[in-house]
Amino acid sequence: MLIAAGSHGVAGVHEVDSELGRKEFDAAEQTLDQAREAFHLEQSNNLQEISRSIQRFLTGAFAVLWLKIAVLVLLIWIDWKRRHALKQLEETSGDLKASEERFRRTYEAAGVGMGIFTIDGTVLSVNEKAAQILGYEKEELIGTKVSRIMAPEHVEDHLQKLATTPMTEEGGYRAERRVLRKDGREVWVRNTVTLLREEGLEPYYFATSEEITEQHKANERLAYLANYDPVTNLANRRYFEEQLTSALTNRRRGECVALLYLEIDGFDFLKGTFGRSVADELLGAVGKCLYGFRKDGEVIGRVDDHAFALMMVAASYDEATMQRARELQDAIRNVNYDESNTAPLSASVGIAFSDEAISTLTGVNGDKESITESLLKFARAAMLEARSRGGDSICVADPHLRDRAAQRHQIESALLRGIRENEFRVVFQPQFHISDGRLVRFEALCRWNSGELGMVPPDRFIPIAEQTGLIAEIGRRVLISALQEAKSWLQNGRRIGLAVNISPMQFMRPDFPQSVAEALAEAGFAPELLELEITEGIFIRDLNLAIARIRELQRLGLSIALDDFGTGYSSLSYLQRMPIDAVKLDRSFVSDLSIDSATVSMVQSVLAMARALKLRVVTEGVETTEQLSILRELGCDEAQGYLLGRPESAEMALQRVLNSPSETTKPEAQLQRTF
Repeated sequence: MLIAAGSHGVAGVHEVDSELGRKEFDAAEQTLDQAREAFHLEQSNNLQEISRSIQRFLTGAFAVLWLKIAVLVLLIWIDWKRRHALKQLEETSGDLKASEERFRRTYEAAGVGMGIFTIDGTVLSVNEKAAQILGYEKEELIGTKVSRIMAPEHVEDHLQKLATTPMTEEGGYRAERRVLRKDGREVWVRNTVTLLREEGLEPYYFATSEEITEQHKANERLAYLANYDPVTNLANRRYFEEQLTSALTNRRRGECVALLYLEIDGFDFLKGTFGRSVADELLGAVGKCLYGFRKDGEVIGRVDDHAFALMMVAASYDEATMQRARELQDAIRNVNYDESNTAPLSASVGIAFSDEAISTLTGVNGDKESITESLLKFARAAMLEARSRGGDSICVADPHLRDRAAQRHQIESALLRGIRENEFRVVFQPQFHISDGRLVRFEALCRWNSGELGMVPPDRFIPIAEQTGLIAEIGRRVLISALQEAKSWLQNGRRIGLAVNISPMQFMRPDFPQSVAEALAEAGFAPELLELEITEGIFIRDLNLAIARIRELQRLGLSIALDDFGTGYSSLSYLQRMPIDAVKLDRSFVSDLSIDSATVSMVQSVLAMARALKLRVVTEGVETTEQLSILRELGCDEAQGYLLGRPESAEMALQRVLNSPSETTKPEAQLQRTF
């Protein structure tokens, strides 16, 4: 038991000890847990501190790293930009050098002269063309003054233009002037001078120069020809009239302008005999003579083909003017135009005074151009009067001449009205074959019954119509009207010809052949029955053109007759060259046939020459049976005149055609019936 008790007691002690131990263990364990927690807390704090430290470290490191990376990137970018800039600079520099080279080549190869000079006119640079224009080497010009190479009369103007160029802005001028070449020759250039300003540089001038010597000569020639006649080198008519008008306008009170109108006698004969070139040589010699004859204050001009006028200030109808006219004639006599021709020239001179011209106008101070025209007309009328006296004479315009001039002006005005009102009509004068009396054609003649002047004779209005140029329109109407009337002859089965007079002015019109062809077609008239009558004045004006025009008309089928043969100076000399079909012997030959054996011999010579040239001869102005008999004996082909038939109306001409023998009638019967 005791053992059991003892065992049991020991077991209790052991239980108490165990419990105590457990408490201590728990306390220790608790302490240990606390220590562990404290350790863990401390460790956690330490770890947090370490983490924060590491974080702070890492944050700073990354910042530095990023900064370094950023700096590195920036340095790389800056280096790239530097390299790119250097490349661009190299490219720009190359382009600039290429541009400078292109400019240099362009500057040197330019077709105009170029140069640069300073404000004071010192040449800094010139191109090859500028040196070529001036005849220098480029190096010789650099450093010289611009004024040195400029014609003296242009230097002052050049300096003045430069002085007025504003220095604060770009400016300059353009001018044409003469410059001096190295060899002493002068050339004309067109200069453009421009002031240029660049920042940091002194202003300078850039100039271009284009040589215009030939152009300047051509312009001078054109300007000269506008005012002067190239054959005589005297004032032409337009310029002379301007000078005359100016003198009339600016004359002082009491002053009078005298006009001497001169025409070379026999000029048409000389021109027809020796040709246009000799005639021009003569005119040139006369022009040279008159230029030297002129005194200060006088004006001399060529106012027509071989007519000249001298204007001077003088008192009305004074002896000094007459003396001047005589001196003028003496000067013309001394003209030497051809060493082989010793015959002296002569001139007819007409004198008119401005007081006389003004008195014909409405109001004393009339229109100055009208005074000019009137004065020229009076002077020319006086010259024509002097020429009608046989030439080599002087005539002063007087009231009678003035009256004739007024009548002429009246006819001129009436002609214009006559054309407008269609006052002209056509009459027909028959032409017959002399050997058998056969009616061969009618000549169409113009008649004018003016509503203002009444019946005006042809010898009064035709010369004026020719001088005014109205003859071309009158002639056109006569041709058309005559063809319209003549077609009735064909419609009645009679092939009767028609002859129509053509004025030189009408004949020389470029459209004349075409107008004739149209008139023929419109009238339905046979071209081979139409004969156009021309005068030798056509050939005197331009022989080659006249021949070409005749051939052009003949190709239409018509024929050409030379009218008034023997009245001019050049008929015989031209006859062989004229491609004509017939000649009309002037009435002046016929009138003396029965009383002058010399005239008969002359007509025989003309007929023999015509037969040799195979030309038909028509004689005008046959008024007596004796004249007709002589012409028949001489072998003349055809005749026309009052003995055979006066000019008659279209109706009477048609009746004559119907009553005339037909082509089948025997020649004897035709002759008896007609003559």
